[in-house]
Amino acid sequence: MLAGCAAVRHSAEVQGALGPYVERGEIAGVISVLSDADYNETWDLFGYADVEAARPMAPDTMFAVFSMSKTFLGAAMMCAIDDGVISLDDKVSKFLPEYADLRFADGRAPKREVTIRDLTCHADGLRRDIPFMNNTVSLRETARLYAAQPLVAEPGETFNYGTTRFSVAGACLEAATGMRYEDYLEERILKPLGMKDTTFNPNADQIARMVRPYTTTGGPFRPANDRCCRQLDFPKARRLEPSPGGGLFSTAADMIRFSQMLAHHGCYKGRTIITRKTFDEVFSVLQVMPGIKQPYTCGAWLYGDWFGHEGAMRTDQRANLRTGESRVFFIQTENKAGKAFFDAKIAWHKACDVYQKEEIPFTDELVRTHENDVDRTKDYQRGNSK
Repeated sequence: MLAGCAAVRHSAEVQGALGPYVERGEIAGVISVLSDADYNETWDLFGYADVEAARPMAPDTMFAVFSMSKTFLGAAMMCAIDDGVISLDDKVSKFLPEYADLRFADGRAPKREVTIRDLTCHADGLRRDIPFMNNTVSLRETARLYAAQPLVAEPGETFNYGTTRFSVAGACLEAATGMRYEDYLEERILKPLGMKDTTFNPNADQIARMVRPYTTTGGPFRPANDRCCRQLDFPKARRLEPSPGGGLFSTAADMIRFSQMLAHHGCYKGRTIITRKTFDEVFSVLQVMPGIKQPYTCGAWLYGDWFGHEGAMRTDQRANLRTGESRVFFIQTENKAGKAFFDAKIAWHKACDVYQKEEIPFTDELVRTHENDVDRTKDYQRGNSK
């Protein structure tokens, strides 16, 4: 195991923060990866990916990353902006004609049409989410279904967190680039970063490395059994369609590379994935309209210098745009996890802040925030760091 290799760096702070939760039997297993600005990584692995089989957590253990997928859509959008084929100001109807005819339930037309920015900032004015677990609906068909509902708010004026609108954005990308979304993502981001285990459709080897989800609700951990867990059930009845808002599978080894690229403003070890201009002027700038307090950009949360996203079953990735450091937390627990998980994650971020010597830490209030209850957070916007 990586955790047993003397040449690999470990963090006493992280081990002291997370180890007790596994030792007490409150959490089955967890992976922490930290990176400094020079790409030096610190790995700490605890417990089991599969308790019943006594399979330990490993760098190549596969996880469902759910909403962390949204930041990949954002990154792909930045590549398309670099290619000159799309803009956040583009009307969605430029690529999907039915979006020119959106109406409120009473037949009123909106003040303006929905834009790409609205979709990627949860501000399109539409509400209904189409379930994405075991997704079998194409991006184009999902976009048609999403457009069939009435508006409930003016585009750009209200934040309402959701997943389906990222499939609509993905359908726009397909129209703009002339490529399937998963192929464009592979060509422009995954392959250049060497992310060989990040996919919408795990192969047999990757399925064999899949984590089992557990819950800590009400006491010691036990196998989880909520709706999100179906995403990890294999084999599937048919090949899955991509869900840009929540369908990716990945590993900690892959995800730290993506996080390092974000922390370096689109660059990974000298290779440009997203141009610095596009990253700094678009991706790392709050894209929500004035009056919306949620600090969101194109597929990512932006709290001051901290850039990244969580996933429903509690994976987490954060990049610091000022220091160039990043951190990844991989666990797979029930979507509504118990107190032990939240306490462990707070302890982890605090330990990371100490280990990485952060002048501006990822505070308790931010740690407690998940996308679904972000309204309870304070406004941590300190301006847009470059």
